[in-house]
Amino acid sequence: MQYLRLSIFLIFPLFLFSQDFSNQWTGHYSYFEINDIYAAEDRVYAASENSVFIFDAETRTSETFSTINGLSGETISSIYHSSTYDITVVGYDNGLLELILDDEVRTFIDIVDQPTIPPTEKRINHFFENDDKLYISTEFGIVEFNLERIEFGDTFFIGPGGSQINVTGTIVAENSIYATTLNNGIFSADVTNPNLVDFNQWANPIPGSFRDIVIFNNQILVHQNLDLVQSLENNVLTTVFTAPSSIRDMYADSGNLTISLVDRALVLDTNFSETASITSTTEDSFELNTSLTINNEVYLGTNTRGLLELELSNPNTKTLVSPEGPLSNFTFGIEALNNNLWVVFGQYDVNFNPFPLQRRGISKLTVDGWFNISRDEVLGATSLSHITINPNNEDQVFISSLSSGLIEVNNNEVTNLFNDVNSGFESFVPDDSNFVFLNGSVFDNEGNLWVNNSRVDDGLKRFSPGATQTFNVDLSGLVSNPLGNLGFSDTVIDRDGNLFIGGWNSGVIGYNPNTENQIQLSGEAEGSNIPSDYVLALEIDRNNQLWIGTFRGIRVLFNPSGVFQQSNPQASQIIILDDEGVPQELLFDETITDIEADGSNNKWVATASSGVFYFSPDGQETLAHFTTDNSPLPTNNVRDISVDDSTGSVFFATEKGLLEFKGTATGPESNLDNVVAFPNPVRPGFNGRVTIRGLTSRANVKITDIEGNLVYEEVSEGGSIQWDTTAFGRHKVASGVYLILVTGEDQGETTVSKLLVVR
Repeated sequence: MQYLRLSIFLIFPLFLFSQDFSNQWTGHYSYFEINDIYAAEDRVYAASENSVFIFDAETRTSETFSTINGLSGETISSIYHSSTYDITVVGYDNGLLELILDDEVRTFIDIVDQPTIPPTEKRINHFFENDDKLYISTEFGIVEFNLERIEFGDTFFIGPGGSQINVTGTIVAENSIYATTLNNGIFSADVTNPNLVDFNQWANPIPGSFRDIVIFNNQILVHQNLDLVQSLENNVLTTVFTAPSSIRDMYADSGNLTISLVDRALVLDTNFSETASITSTTEDSFELNTSLTINNEVYLGTNTRGLLELELSNPNTKTLVSPEGPLSNFTFGIEALNNNLWVVFGQYDVNFNPFPLQRRGISKLTVDGWFNISRDEVLGATSLSHITINPNNEDQVFISSLSSGLIEVNNNEVTNLFNDVNSGFESFVPDDSNFVFLNGSVFDNEGNLWVNNSRVDDGLKRFSPGATQTFNVDLSGLVSNPLGNLGFSDTVIDRDGNLFIGGWNSGVIGYNPNTENQIQLSGEAEGSNIPSDYVLALEIDRNNQLWIGTFRGIRVLFNPSGVFQQSNPQASQIIILDDEGVPQELLFDETITDIEADGSNNKWVATASSGVFYFSPDGQETLAHFTTDNSPLPTNNVRDISVDDSTGSVFFATEKGLLEFKGTATGPESNLDNVVAFPNPVRPGFNGRVTIRGLTSRANVKITDIEGNLVYEEVSEGGSIQWDTTAFGRHKVASGVYLILVTGEDQGETTVSKLLVVR
């Protein structure tokens, strides 16, 4: 009875109603890598890496589902739609099952949580619907799911002795159920047999390795030996078609069999004659994952070009029908400024190793949508990792490569690639331009771009746009073995023009361009108080304080300019009180990947394993903590953050997608003409903070009741402040009209606004 005990673990479903985050979040997922597609009526259901879209061929519109709507963000392996029950079913590599019904996502974790199945063998391979049952083919067996009752049924472990085997597909035909397996051949049984949980009820007459099974023109078709399509009848296989190369996928509709190869889609009629071949060419190349034909239209699910639509009668004209988005979900570096967001998809590991080199292009988000610069337009550059927008000319952008040098983009077009051949940037491997390791860069007040250059003596370069050569700063006195310092990360500049660089084992290096003095904060320097010499992130906040993110915690340098006059400069810990009043270090032992200050000087801190923290300006108060459990973040490893001061939006780059949080903290304005408070009115039940924005830098904000009693006062550090609607933190203010009096720093400009509070 062991097989019976194993089979009932899915009878009692463990499902969750997923949360919708669309009020505060926007998902900027990529739909250029298509893992699976399915067609029903006039709609194509497409699964990208970790999100789904439904393309309506009649209306030419798409509806998307992602972590914003409640999907998990894990890697999708299969998709299916039941027209009978109007349910879209999504299967994942890790065994997760999610259903989209009535625009609501339900998540089933039964397979994921099953301890008797190895975690690497839970992948969902295929769906097949028969009557009210959905047969789910997995790497361990077959699982029944009742679509009418929305619950799991039996599980069939059909391998020898009831063992777990990789089932690649399941179909039902003429009261028989057939299952193809990767290594154990084809199995069949009477689908009406009430005891299919008994492996002895399954026959295994045909050995071999089979990757797919479909019903086409009343025939059962399978493919094995990579390139053979065979008909199965009376347990006999007959070859009906031999593909020119390995078959990736087969899809059957009423009149067409569509076969996907890596470089082409073949459309066969009911006589297995080829009626169309859509082939990748040098001029029009694609890598195909899956394809299908419906209503005389062919849809190609490609690996990098999205979902392409074409007519059978005109296979040379392709239309992209994927929703717009960035080129890839593997977002690595981002930079936002004035409603524009630039995105790159470079890659290097914890040891600053970019190999194997990736060439993924550049993406840009504007108010009009996404604009993409393809991989073929970046002059051969790879591992694009860091973006700096020229503050004096926002149409000019410089992108560092941890391999190829520095890219210049003008008016959305890549115009130059500066490397060791045509500029002062250096390769640490002689005569090889694949080793020009540039990363963090920043503009100074004179319009010069300072860039760090890893693994060479002159580790800091001053580059003047329009020129080619560089002014070099020799850092070998602080980094005695440049080749041993595997890479530099960030570069920032303070109000006085001092440069600070973080690196792999160099701690923080400071450089004063006026005096050419250099300093270093590292674990080797006694009393420097740096928890790790591996510094990944630096940020100069609105109070000119240097925040330092390391491999093992966070530190602050309160007077960065003053360290050049100190013999032993020291960074400070941030000590907070936990819930029990015990002092502890903020983010102790956390790997900090980025730090950004928003318009209110609050700090956004990204980590490698704990999501994103949002702190007050001094770090003493945690305003929010976003993880995969309470937000649409698809992973807790967040690589980069960028804040758009003009809108308050905060962008998070992860290896599984790009997310936008609708923040409220904006940068300082030049005048007080647009001061506004929201929400206004404050309605009963509101427990958040009122945001007052449109402020100038260092503006004084006073809030009084209608009788003139002061209830709040603060000096802005950016373009906005937030009020918790209490009287100096003591108690909630009463219902009434409140006056917001704002005075500029020089007291030459004032404005008054009104705020209604209703309790």
